[in-house]
Amino acid sequence: MNWGKAWLNYKKVTCKEETKLLEKIYYFQEDPIIVNAAAELETALTKMLGISVISRRIEKGEEANLPSGVILKAEESSSLAKEGYRITRAENKIFIEGKEPAGVLYGVFHLIRLVGCGESIEKLAIEQAPSNPNRMLNHWDNIDGSIERGYAGKSIFFDQENILLNDRTKDYARLCASVGINGVVINNVNVKGAATELITKKYLPQLKRMADIFHGYGIKLFLSLNFAAPMEIGGLTLADPLDQQVITWWKDAFKEVYEYIPDFGGFLVKADSEGRPGPFTYRRTHAEGANMLAEIIRPYGGIIIWRCFVYNCKQDWRDKLTDRA
Repeated sequence: MNWGKAWLNYKKVTCKEETKLLEKIYYFQEDPIIVNAAAELETALTKMLGISVISRRIEKGEEANLPSGVILKAEESSSLAKEGYRITRAENKIFIEGKEPAGVLYGVFHLIRLVGCGESIEKLAIEQAPSNPNRMLNHWDNIDGSIERGYAGKSIFFDQENILLNDRTKDYARLCASVGINGVVINNVNVKGAATELITKKYLPQLKRMADIFHGYGIKLFLSLNFAAPMEIGGLTLADPLDQQVITWWKDAFKEVYEYIPDFGGFLVKADSEGRPGPFTYRRTHAEGANMLAEIIRPYGGIIIWRCFVYNCKQDWRDKLTDRA
């Protein structure tokens, strides 16, 4: 399978400065994000500069005795903001620091950009942090592999009601991380048919594998949710957000999702639109529908993203029978 590497193609560049300090990469933690950050830097420097680069783990304190190298470290005690990073140079050492591993990864991609663009690395004093905590991509991929309103081929996540997992999955995660994306909704917000079952054991084992790949690049997996799932796959006769049977069904469903994927990001929901059931179907407000799900997911650290729009801004907002998601 062939696909474009976009800006991660790491074409060879000419570096006017001494490259010896870039030949060694050191890190302290075996965290998967840190390990991926080191591997990414090793690959990039090897391809761009044509040098031999090695990376390895060291113990804290060892860095003081190293003659040169790039040192990656994540420390919770750091004064850096969440997911922020700092890049500094002290003689023949470059330090890339973060409060958590994701910050280190973003710092690595920053250094790669500098080298790839021929920028000087002689004096480094860079500190950056994202201003938005949720930096997401929302795909409209259907579980059969087609894409609603798609423009660039078929889905890289689904094919004929199966989950796709291959080298492209990892490259996609690398591309997302390189520009700071930390959350991805992989399926169409108009959830129907087999896609409703994405929150069940039928698909959760494969989704766990995808989530693990994403996790290694600081990305959380999100799913679009079918508000009518309690009826369509749960055997209930309604999806009223204030009905206790419905609430219990969602509690059990979310519990199972998080048993498979502990760092699952949450759900995107579109309801009461295009003939689909939602809170208004039961004369409930959208706040009641959204907050029911939010209360259930809150203990797991996940979030609910409620999709809202109106077709006619002059319609009577008090008329709960109007289609208006």
